[in-house]
Amino acid sequence: MKRIGARKRMTVVALVVTLVAVGVLFVRTAAPATAATSAHADTTTTSTTDPSTSGPSAGLVTAGPSRSECLTLNTVPSQSGLTYVESLVSSFDSLTNSTVTCISAYVIGTQTWSQWIHPWVVNSEPGYSEWVAKEPQTRQLVIAMNLIPNGLANVKNPLRWEKSCAAGAYDSYARQFATNLVSAGLENSVIRLGPEMNGVWEDDFIGNKKIEQTTWAKCFAKEVTSMRQVSGQHFLMDWNVNACVGNYPYPNFYPGNAYVDIMGLDLYDVGCLSPTTSLTFAQLASERAGLDHFEAFAASKGKPMSLPEWGLASIPSGDDPAYINGIGATVTNGDFAFETYYDQAGPNLKALPLSSSTPRSVAAFQTWFGGAPKSGSSN
Repeated sequence: MKRIGARKRMTVVALVVTLVAVGVLFVRTAAPATAATSAHADTTTTSTTDPSTSGPSAGLVTAGPSRSECLTLNTVPSQSGLTYVESLVSSFDSLTNSTVTCISAYVIGTQTWSQWIHPWVVNSEPGYSEWVAKEPQTRQLVIAMNLIPNGLANVKNPLRWEKSCAAGAYDSYARQFATNLVSAGLENSVIRLGPEMNGVWEDDFIGNKKIEQTTWAKCFAKEVTSMRQVSGQHFLMDWNVNACVGNYPYPNFYPGNAYVDIMGLDLYDVGCLSPTTSLTFAQLASERAGLDHFEAFAASKGKPMSLPEWGLASIPSGDDPAYINGIGATVTNGDFAFETYYDQAGPNLKALPLSSSTPRSVAAFQTWFGGAPKSGSSN
């Protein structure tokens, strides 16, 4: 799925997250990182593991099967602040009988390095940092952050910025960004650095050539190293690919296990090659460079996985409990650090929030992700 923007400046009063489909719709994915243990079920009830025995764990996201429940809030541009954030989380928890402990924040789309190092989430006015501050031992943000401000973007020749980054030219910016997060009490954030880098719509697109992709990976490693040098940080770095886009070999732009804590893949209820045709979850998972393919790559690296973005789509399937069951079984049976339901909707967007309009999917979500979090949950 192509995301046009999700940004917030100091004076902006609301988070706006807008996604636009690649072609007709969007595509995203995520899955486990041990052996291929996901149960790609297509029934409306169940799977190989009782969901009541393997739910989200209490506490922060870990680089292991913490299975934390995260959420992309269904915001509107005219509202912001702690009370508003709490109301959205509370409404989702009440609807799904789940316990959200992390919320997704998009700080991509900045124009300059000055804006890049001062993300809107460090300000108290939007309410995100304040939400974390109320329960810092159990709450955190999952922050989507491009490797560069879009003023440097050059999707036709990314080597122009990739070489500079790989040589360390941007190290100081990465340290300042990390320092500002720590100062704002966001030292436990999960950082989706360069999310959906295999999508040409991203400012930090990896490029079509192998040399561009390998240089991108070096840039990722340099920025991660710089962020980890900041005192007080406990970040988890999520290397987050978009499903089936480009079909570029993952090894070309994987930076190495030393720089990655979690491997994420975004997967919506939309087929890659036939976005207007309803698919079973097994069909969706087995598509080119989809869930199964990424699952195998993550397993080869021995890294836990995440679903940084997943959700229903109004087209082609709408209220689709089989998709919810497939995701639920995959997360329950796999080594998942967290999953994030994308509950946002908006103009030109096919994403479908959970609501009274999706009763069967809400029921399925309650089955898999409802109930109190389990302390120390694991496989």
